[in-house]
Amino acid sequence: FCSVLFHELSHSLVGRQHGVPIQKISLFVFGGVAQMSKEPETPRAELLMALAGPLSSFFLALFFGGIWAIFTFLVPLRIITVPMWYLALINVALAIFNLMPGFPLDGGRVFRAILWFFTGDLKKSTRIASSLGQVFGFALIFFGFLSLFRDNWVNGLWLIVLGWFLQQAASGSYEQLVLRESLDDVYVRDIMTTQVVSVSPFIFLDELVNDWFMRYRCGRFPVVDNERIRGVITIHDVKEIPREQWSTTRVVDIVKPLDTKEVISSREGAWEALRRISMEELSHLLVMDEQKVTGIVTKSDILRIMRIKAAFGGRLRP
Repeated sequence: FCSVLFHELSHSLVGRQHGVPIQKISLFVFGGVAQMSKEPETPRAELLMALAGPLSSFFLALFFGGIWAIFTFLVPLRIITVPMWYLALINVALAIFNLMPGFPLDGGRVFRAILWFFTGDLKKSTRIASSLGQVFGFALIFFGFLSLFRDNWVNGLWLIVLGWFLQQAASGSYEQLVLRESLDDVYVRDIMTTQVVSVSPFIFLDELVNDWFMRYRCGRFPVVDNERIRGVITIHDVKEIPREQWSTTRVVDIVKPLDTKEVISSREGAWEALRRISMEELSHLLVMDEQKVTGIVTKSDILRIMRIKAAFGGRLRP
């Protein structure tokens, strides 16, 4: 686990140095996935980010291998040599697997960086690297089934799982790039709804339920006082209060502070809004400018503009 984490953190550190912060790291037995906030701006940045992980794994392999050598030849101590040898092998295997030319593995990203350098076209390079990644994934699945037929169940199932994961990741990575490019010229201000239904902090909960939750059929409202946001209130917040206290409890008494993850500026891109909604599993984001609520943007708003752009063949602006 620590070896995989060190591998992915290396990607993250190099990414930050090149203006590509990592938003999230998902760890698996055979590696991890570092979710970038955006694509690298140059082939060089992509290459350095891709190589950082395998190089860090080789470094750990040398480190653990050195400890193994010391306690094998100089101070024989089997209780240390066995785990050190195992850790060295694990890190070598991790580096070699990730260097295989299947996008979005590190080797596939190296391949994409090289293609990008020579073609100058990130989208085309991603499409080619993604196709190679899918072929590599299907090859792993094929050899996995071959192993099953030879009664090698453990290796067979392992190869099938790895192949399926790689095939899905390769396909999804290209689709994500296409999606991101389709929203390049769209901003939150272009698609947000400006008429936001808000709640006064001084009304009672029974009024909130009858005149807001029941009327608008929405389970969450911003609480606004003199155009200043005080927080949010949801159906779940109200349900925690006994019904007999609704007529004496005001919204201000139970309002929850607004999480910064639920807020976005109208100047942000639509892709950033979609990414945040998806990552945080939100129904919408509040749009705020200069500490004032100026609108609301939902996933449906973003998908709608994507369908319109697709119907007109891409960009709407000249």
